[in-house]
Amino acid sequence: MKNNFQKTWFLTKFHLRKDWLALTIWIISLAALMGAVALKFEAIYGTKAQIATIKSTLNTPAMQALLGTFKGSIKTTSDVFANEMLLFMAIAMAAMNIYFAVRGSRGEEDDGLTELIASHAVGKMADFSSVVLELLTANIILTVLYGFGIQFSTMPGVDGQGSWLIAIALGMVGMLFGSIALLMSQLADNSRGATAYSYGVFGIMYIARMYTDIRHPSQTWWVPLGWIEKISAFQSNDWWPVTCLLALVFVVLLVALQVNQNRDIGSGVIPTRPGRKQATWALRGPSSLVFILQKNSILIWTFGLFVLGATYGSIFNSVGDILKTNPTIQQVLGPDAIKEANHQVILNFISVLSSVMVAIASIPAIQNINRVMGDNNKGYLETVYAKSISRIHILSSYLVTSIISGLLALFASFLGMYVAGNASMHSGKIAIETYVHVFTASAPILLITIGIAVLINGICPKLSVLTWIYLAYGFFAVYMGGLMKLPSWAKKVTAFGWLNKVPMHSVNQSYVITMLLIAVVLIIIGYIGYSQRDLD
Repeated sequence: MKNNFQKTWFLTKFHLRKDWLALTIWIISLAALMGAVALKFEAIYGTKAQIATIKSTLNTPAMQALLGTFKGSIKTTSDVFANEMLLFMAIAMAAMNIYFAVRGSRGEEDDGLTELIASHAVGKMADFSSVVLELLTANIILTVLYGFGIQFSTMPGVDGQGSWLIAIALGMVGMLFGSIALLMSQLADNSRGATAYSYGVFGIMYIARMYTDIRHPSQTWWVPLGWIEKISAFQSNDWWPVTCLLALVFVVLLVALQVNQNRDIGSGVIPTRPGRKQATWALRGPSSLVFILQKNSILIWTFGLFVLGATYGSIFNSVGDILKTNPTIQQVLGPDAIKEANHQVILNFISVLSSVMVAIASIPAIQNINRVMGDNNKGYLETVYAKSISRIHILSSYLVTSIISGLLALFASFLGMYVAGNASMHSGKIAIETYVHVFTASAPILLITIGIAVLINGICPKLSVLTWIYLAYGFFAVYMGGLMKLPSWAKKVTAFGWLNKVPMHSVNQSYVITMLLIAVVLIIIGYIGYSQRDLD
């Protein structure tokens, strides 16, 4: 048994040294975000009137869909903090752990590093265990930083147990999705598939969490992502969800380890379907090759965003009925005014969702453009470079695939909202033209994000993590900006802050044209850098 873990610590140090820059950026970013929000919260929700206002907002179906339904009442600033921040930070923890788990396991197998390591005197379980220890190290550091950050934030209502309950619960959520990603890395036979499967599991949990929170909050107990809503921090401080998360992490890791020990290096439980014996005419150039390699990922993201949009659309009827539940407002405004007000509430909800959908649709787009660096590092492009194909042609192949994947996913999300939203509402149905306007206003934001990814890949691909930081900040600004009362300039640092609340307002053509020009300039600079720099 001892020999199975031989050199585990050596390999752990190897992983930590290899990933130190990316780990440091992730940890500092997330810890700083949590600490800054905790410090700011007293100024935002420090009075009873402010707490009463946000309490009614958090109890609406729209906010429950975005932030979850929580146990206990909201009485203090710390209660508001726990309600607003838990799910958002859980999403960030899931993204970080999926990234490092796939990178350290299936990603290294794709690069041939795992086979090289296995040829030396290391234990059979050492490589797998070292990735687990790397994830554990990152999550422990974040847990400690979260715990101290919240405890010393001076928010009214904060206590030590509640602070560390939140911190440990977030750390356990991170470990859960890291473990799931390790299991998916055993099922898939390449890192692209492992990432897609991992986000697929996360997406299913998120949709199930959202649906149960709106319809039957008690059933959220069936969704592991929803367990973090049940901890009741700063009130009853329930540690049972953390215990459940710990047990589930242990089980998933054991299953992943068992599968890892019973498969060959380079293979997966779900094998890739063999291709044709002879390539079709569609594979005569790099463009079609890149597209075909990414088609499964594009289909999965497009379908996933359609389902997510449909899930949000299915609650439009509940969102629009908010004012009908208040008899005083009904008496004052009358039926027609109530109907119009409800319609405006739904349009406002769509404008918020459009920003969220752009952020999510940007993920496959960034992944696809970043693969030009990954494929180059793995040597896949060497045979392509050896042909009479220009670098511009090769980069364009990834760019076109990236744009198609992002725009398709974005459009699918609005289509899902349109179909399910109108199906759920008895009156006041929203025309497809409204969603087309939202798509028109949203697409340039996606293209700017792609432009930033092209720029970084063209000039300095080692800093590709900056694209994810830009996306994370944009997502935070639109997801939490309103509740955090961020100043206007803080939102408009990214393109996400320029959406102009469509469909509440009409599409601002000058904004759209300006953002398209910015995206084009970013892409052109990226092309210049890619055509001139040393590819190694």
